[in-house]
Amino acid sequence: MKTRALLIYLATLLVVGLSQSYAAEVPDGVWVRDGYELTVAEDTIKKPRFMAFDKNGTLYVSVINEGKILACQDNDGDGRYESVMPFIEGKDPKSKLQGVQFHNGWLYFAQLNAISRAKDTNGDGKADKVEEVLGANDLPTGKPTGHRWRALMIHKGRIYTHVGDQTNATDEPINASERKKIWSFALDGSDKKLFASGIRNSEKLVIRPGTDEIWGVDHDVDMMAWGLEGKRDKKAAEGQPITDHNPPAELNHYQEGKFYGHPWIVGKMMPNLMFIDHPELIKYARMTTIPEWTMPAHCSANSLIFYKGIKIPKGHGDAFVAQKGGWNSTQKVGYCLSRILFEDGHPYGEQKMVSFLKDGKEILGRPADCVQAPDGSILFSDDMGNKVYRLKYVGK
Repeated sequence: MKTRALLIYLATLLVVGLSQSYAAEVPDGVWVRDGYELTVAEDTIKKPRFMAFDKNGTLYVSVINEGKILACQDNDGDGRYESVMPFIEGKDPKSKLQGVQFHNGWLYFAQLNAISRAKDTNGDGKADKVEEVLGANDLPTGKPTGHRWRALMIHKGRIYTHVGDQTNATDEPINASERKKIWSFALDGSDKKLFASGIRNSEKLVIRPGTDEIWGVDHDVDMMAWGLEGKRDKKAAEGQPITDHNPPAELNHYQEGKFYGHPWIVGKMMPNLMFIDHPELIKYARMTTIPEWTMPAHCSANSLIFYKGIKIPKGHGDAFVAQKGGWNSTQKVGYCLSRILFEDGHPYGEQKMVSFLKDGKEILGRPADCVQAPDGSILFSDDMGNKVYRLKYVGK
């Protein structure tokens, strides 16, 4: 018995040692707000993008470059996903499989030219029933250029979706394209309705807790003042005194029938300098609904969640935003997970929770999406560092 017990003990040490040796570490230089702990929840997925949980706690992750959705399970409850299996695969990477959401036992997923739903009916962990709900003839798409990442949200029996501008800032009549707008459909794909317009690129739509309000973050335009700043070296600090700081990224409360300015009006009622002589500029300004909150220019605010629960102190109702960081500023900005503080349904402040910008120069990660885990922590994907991180409150 003593020999058998010793063998079991040694085997346990070996397994623990192996798991610890393969546990990825947070890169040195990543800043985390006091009172919070950042760990790596998954590190085998190449370029993880958007995420969703089912009611059993399985995490689903879309992988655009590989045209698949992976199902991740934390079997031992240690905060890491040991099991990563394909749930959906074989989709064309050019189809830009991105948005995912569970609804009534189905995993809905969005591509540039389709919204589909999938289910595992035989219990083997893979989707064996896949149905297209909306196809290319139903959806606002256009040419596969520009901001091609389809947002997806299901709320109160309707599907909401959006595809962004086909260029940086396309000057065309408002009704010339079905892009740059939010559309809604019945769950069976019928009853197409225009919801909101003037939106450059909102990759994720969410509901504020306790309401039916639809919110999203919108990328700002690039190169806004290049026509004024001249053909100087865009990488030189003196080359972009205006573009470096304008226009801001936006947090918007999207309301039915409202127009949000793109491409002619940016930020808080500021004209886009590329269209300063546009004959209908003031008309568009009068139509525009200004953002509820603005974030630094070129931070590339990419997705958000509204936090629900008590595991993060005073966190219920606050928004957490994944900022990928952008290329169009001479000073690096974004590359972080931020928290936007809310009171009485309106934002009033912002604070960084995690920063992947070391010494203002070295980029250690690019947050793409964030979700709330069943344990109350926040997971966010990093499609540059090939990791899914977990942010957890641990006290002061």
